[in-house]
Amino acid sequence: MTARTTRVARRTSAAVGVAATAALLAGCAEELPTPAADEPFEGPVLTMEQETAVVQDVGSVLEQAGEESDPKILRERVGGPAYEVRRSQIKVAEARGDDSLVTQIPTDLRAAIIPTTESWPRVTYTITQPTENLEVPRMVAYQQESARDNYKLWSWVQLIPGTTMPNFADPEAIGSEEVAADDDSLTVTPADAVAQYADLVTKGPEESEYADAFELPGDSQDLVKRIQADARNVRGADTFDAADGRYRLAFAARDEPLTVRTSDGGAVVMGALDGNVRLDVEEGGTIPPLTETQSALLEGEDETNELYVEYTDQVALYVPPAGSEEPMRPLGYSHVAVDAANEIPSERNTDR
Repeated sequence: MTARTTRVARRTSAAVGVAATAALLAGCAEELPTPAADEPFEGPVLTMEQETAVVQDVGSVLEQAGEESDPKILRERVGGPAYEVRRSQIKVAEARGDDSLVTQIPTDLRAAIIPTTESWPRVTYTITQPTENLEVPRMVAYQQESARDNYKLWSWVQLIPGTTMPNFADPEAIGSEEVAADDDSLTVTPADAVAQYADLVTKGPEESEYADAFELPGDSQDLVKRIQADARNVRGADTFDAADGRYRLAFAARDEPLTVRTSDGGAVVMGALDGNVRLDVEEGGTIPPLTETQSALLEGEDETNELYVEYTDQVALYVPPAGSEEPMRPLGYSHVAVDAANEIPSERNTDR
């Protein structure tokens, strides 16, 4: 029996629900020890005390960067798509003189998911308590690039209200297996899962060939519903139609999503989508920014007959194990504009 088989067997026999880990989340620790890159070990890569310390240290950096309106401060403990999104949110908050659109990421935890990764990069995950304003919990990923680097906030999503999270292995005794982007032990690989979801976000359930692969939430909004509703609202406006308006959108998955095994053999995949929305009307017409965020990103530029908005979207999906007839499920998302312009880049134009 291989070491990996042993870990999987132990993980399966001792798997517990996410909620069961809540009682384990307490206390804080000093700066994390960083083992040598070739140091062998078994079990979770962090203790619960160390995970709590990571969360609190990152939270302090987020708070400082927001208070000083200085995105450069983020570099110390924030990376990946999370950096792009937070940098934009700080810029928008400064322009508006109001930080109400900055996502709160509580440091009080409901659960932790700690993998048993034996190499770098390493990723741990947390599920937060609801925010002070009773907003939904967040699922947050923290990545350590190498043995000597700090863990950084890498991605977060707001969980979809009413979503059922899968179960994970005990984060202290067993730990959860990290899953590669091309792993074929799932109904589709993690990379393919995010790519198929991006297609569904772009085209909607009526046109995407992957619509049947996903179970979208019935009463709650996921990213697909959000994007498609925005498109319908603009396209359906009488003034937009009268001005010969076009509304086009495209969302594409980035490579190398973060993936962790669930206790049923499936996985939770956290990925990022690069999105853009392009609007234009007839010559002589104008398109105003559609949101306060877009207005802030345009930095006072005069309105034209074009509007171009870029997004960095973060998503979390549940992907069942291979052989399952269960569909994939979106668990959460973050939809944030990171750039806007009053001219559409010609190379971005498509027929959609």
